[in-house]
Amino acid sequence: MRDVVVIGAGLHRYGMFPDKTTVDMGTEAISLALKDAGMAWKDIEAAYCGTVQPGVSGGHAICNKMGYTGLGITIVENASASGSSAFREAYMSVASGQNDVVLAFGVDKLGSQLLAPMVPSQPQPVNAAPPEPAKTQPEPENERVDAKFRKMLPVQYFAGIARHYMEEYGVTREQLGQVSVKSHFNASLNPYAHFRKPCTLEQANNARMVEDPLTVLHCCPMDDGAAAVIVCAQDSAKQFTDKPCPTIAASVNRSTPEDGDFFITLTRQASQEAYRNAGISPADLDLVELHDAFTIEEIMYLEALGLCEAGQGGRLVEDGVTALTGRHPVNASGGLISMGHPVGPTGIGQVAEVLWQMRGECGKRQIARPVNCALTHMVGAGGVCVIHLFKR
Repeated sequence: MRDVVVIGAGLHRYGMFPDKTTVDMGTEAISLALKDAGMAWKDIEAAYCGTVQPGVSGGHAICNKMGYTGLGITIVENASASGSSAFREAYMSVASGQNDVVLAFGVDKLGSQLLAPMVPSQPQPVNAAPPEPAKTQPEPENERVDAKFRKMLPVQYFAGIARHYMEEYGVTREQLGQVSVKSHFNASLNPYAHFRKPCTLEQANNARMVEDPLTVLHCCPMDDGAAAVIVCAQDSAKQFTDKPCPTIAASVNRSTPEDGDFFITLTRQASQEAYRNAGISPADLDLVELHDAFTIEEIMYLEALGLCEAGQGGRLVEDGVTALTGRHPVNASGGLISMGHPVGPTGIGQVAEVLWQMRGECGKRQIARPVNCALTHMVGAGGVCVIHLFKR
């Protein structure tokens, strides 16, 4: 396997864009990535598109709009980790020697679906009796995570996890809210973020309750967006740019472990494998971009990634370790909570943030000290975890 670097990235801002198509957003992100890499479209030899929504050959329509060059195009769907999985396929294509220059991009329009008119429900007779409340079964002890997760909405599951952490480890609502405050502050400095307005701890914790203790500001949005990154053989990078190009030091894709926990256990196992492959430890990380669809996820993944002991994730946030000025900045981009989670682009947007932070190109949200080692992490419903490690 040969060394592979990230050479360019481009984003279409995350948010609500009902008047734009996936082709509009995808071609914009790709064009910006090509410019960043100093390349032309004809230089791309293969493309992998992470998406859960555009339908049959959605990625092909975007590439064809860029121009017919005969390149290989592959669509990748892997839940929330679709973009991360597409990036891994692009990396493997170059590392194996199959291609020299490969594009990974993601696109989805999930937010605009929420703006579509709702189908009216059937009217009920005025004197109709109220429906019988649903009968709930007692929760089995030690129920497997995968079985439990299938029975409820994600916000319900993670609210339950948050309550457990509060009871078992002393995590506080203030610590949960501080994750949101940090996220919104970082996103306020990111021109590609969905939410670009900081919030206070009071605003985060007193916002509309979704599922106790998670308010709407503790949860990520569904939105539209696109992201693109270009990888190439390390030996080829200087043909296109003089900018620093981080090396992909490890790429790991794993599914549900034996205990059924495809969140904490899976993240722990996948990250340990990635650290071994890259020859580093969690202490070496200068930036972490992790999956934080809900505030409690940042806290529990800090622990699973080995940045602290079990039960100490909340304290890590409270002590400022994960802030832009902290020892291990987490989600400098704003993360899923504030930058957004259009799904297909999300994992690729994380890689873009790593590239720009390592180059010192992030403006007001730039981490002050050199970013020499970074990690990206995405999980997906159904059981998937994709982790990448980068070295400058």
